[in-house]
Amino acid sequence: MIVFVHAPGFYAAVEQADDPQLRGHPVIVGGDPRKRGSVTSASREARAHGVREGMEVAEALTLCTEARLRPTRLKRYREVAAELRELVRGVTDRIEEVGLDGTFMQPGPDEDAVQRAAELCVRIQAELGVHAVAGIAPTRFGAHLASRHPGPGGILQVRKPELQEFLDRHAVTEIWGLGPATAARLEQELGVTTLRELREADPEALRAVAGRHAQSFLDLACGRDDRPLRPMPRVKSLSQERTLLEPTSDLRTLGDQILELARQLEAVLARERRSARTVTLGVGYVDGTQVTRTHTLERPLGGSAQIGELALQLLGRTQAGVRRVRRVRLQLTNLSRSELDAGPEQLRLL
Repeated sequence: MIVFVHAPGFYAAVEQADDPQLRGHPVIVGGDPRKRGSVTSASREARAHGVREGMEVAEALTLCTEARLRPTRLKRYREVAAELRELVRGVTDRIEEVGLDGTFMQPGPDEDAVQRAAELCVRIQAELGVHAVAGIAPTRFGAHLASRHPGPGGILQVRKPELQEFLDRHAVTEIWGLGPATAARLEQELGVTTLRELREADPEALRAVAGRHAQSFLDLACGRDDRPLRPMPRVKSLSQERTLLEPTSDLRTLGDQILELARQLEAVLARERRSARTVTLGVGYVDGTQVTRTHTLERPLGGSAQIGELALQLLGRTQAGVRRVRRVRLQLTNLSRSELDAGPEQLRLL
């Protein structure tokens, strides 16, 4: 079985999680209504008033006059999405991301998919403050569709014998890639509005309306979607770099830059719930030459103090004090899952 975990109205849900005063109130994330901005996300409370993604913000505020409007903060949403993915990876490494707000996963053959999905949704709510739902089905499209109609419990499982009946009762607009213009033509020219009517339609007539996509639409409507998940491998390294506005040989200035890079990497490690054992410092001099210095520890490190201390020691193994530096780069490798219970590590360079 395939599970699709989805956070409806993800951007708005993050805004509510970050600002307790927004919880329980309708929230709209989008552009300036005076500039015909559109809705990028809406909370459950706003969607209950008919607000939908893509409509103009001005129209949405007319439908839901008490809604709180917030600007889009993509950087913050990406941070929370990374944390959400790590929670999913805590269940299985067989995951496939779909945008920022959804992830396919495939539990092991001996695992209870419903139980796994329920536990994961609870953790997402408890740790991120974001409401999540899950759909479970034999196919990717079935799981995705089930997550859009999960019912009061937030989880819907559709078993293989029930899949066709489940698909049949939904509108053609639920199909991936079938837009409103094609849906309108299907209704006007063929009288097709549901997936059942779509799979029963004449294939030639369907091709005349939907063109080269007709067969893929038909396959989805018939439950023929046996593509396996395409798990995304974990990144093997993390890095940050900075080009100095004014090249310098002042070690204090270079140290400040390196410590800032260490703080940035610490935030990434925490977000990804990972730790590292190898630190590499790259230094680019004004004449174009570059050098790297690397050290690997026996145990993982994670905090910016540890990363920064080791990086400064590596800086001492370069000619940065006598040659002007234009660029510094800090890289972490030998990544692993964070050891939350590990004690403090005494750094040893030599």
